Amino acid sequence: MVKYRRMSVMVVLIGIFFFFTFTGAQAEVKIELKDGKVISVPVNKQDILSISFEDSLATSGGIDWNFETGNLEGWTKTGNAFNFQPTLGDNPTARHRGQPSNHQGDYWIGGYEKRHSSSDPPGQIQGDGPQGTLTSQPFVISSQYISFLLGGGCDLNTERVELLIDGQPVLKATGKCTETMERVRLNVFQFLGRSAQLRLIDASGGGWGHINFDDVRFEN
Repeated sequence: MVKYRRMSVMVVLIGIFFFFTFTGAQAEVKIELKDGKVISVPVNKQDILSISFEDSLATSGGIDWNFETGNLEGWTKTGNAFNFQPTLGDNPTARHRGQPSNHQGDYWIGGYEKRHSSSDPPGQIQGDGPQGTLTSQPFVISSQYISFLLGGGCDLNTERVELLIDGQPVLKATGKCTETMERVRLNVFQFLGRSAQLRLIDASGGGWGHINFDDVRFEN
């Protein structure tokens, strides 16, 4: 199973240290992040064999499944629909859309948006006109389900996410014509052990001609 970690290892590894407070057989692992926050994890000291980090990019073929690197690492784009991606923050709310993005972390794919970094003013858009695709590098399916957040256009013919096996689409999903993303879960059990890709398609320049996408998870 590809292990999914929402917290970026690149953030965790900078300025991190461990110390243990023991009370009998109980221990508390404290993780200090570079922003000053401390995360406490209660454990039994007798159960601890080792502590290690698993980089979600390394365990998934170098693909950034939640876009928290702030770039499209592990993804290939065509056309111009994804030129300013990923999007930083809840840009639909910044432009008073009334439909919060429901993204996870800081970054997500928002095809209508044009705010790639903190230096870009909140609320900027590129609109529905641009079209293109965004395709992940190949990965091996090792879980029963693949889930992700999906929003934007609701026409399966023009705005969709596809699961590719041997380059051919086998499963498809589309949004609900709202900027607010909802979780979609694909049952991929029949493809266990197969090489696959995820592909986002924006093939419309009209109304709701964009796709919102974030937070891919591999679940059993």
